[in-house]
Amino acid sequence: MPNVTPRTHPKNKNTEGFDQLLRRFKKECDNAGIVQEVRERQFFEKPNSVKNQKNQQLKRTKKLEAKKRLQPVRRRGVR
Repeated sequence: MPNVTPRTHPKNKNTEGFDQLLRRFKKECDNAGIVQEVRERQFFEKPNSVKNQKNQQLKRTKKLEAKKRLQPVRRRGVR
C-alpha cells in the first residue's frame, strides 16, 4: 500500500488539502497496480482457463504477425 502523508509548506505551515491528498493517493495506487490486481482477483479463475486464455492470446498475436509479414510492401508513386 502506498505511503501518502500530507505535505506541509515550511514557510506558511499550511497542509495539503484532503482532495489533493486523495488524488495523490489514487494516482500512487494506480501506478503501483493495486487497483488492477484487485479487479483481477475479484473472481476466481481456474488455472486451466488462465492458461487457455494465455495460449489463445499467443495464437492471435502469432497469426497477426504472420499476416503482417505476408503483406506486400506498398510504395507510393512507383508503378
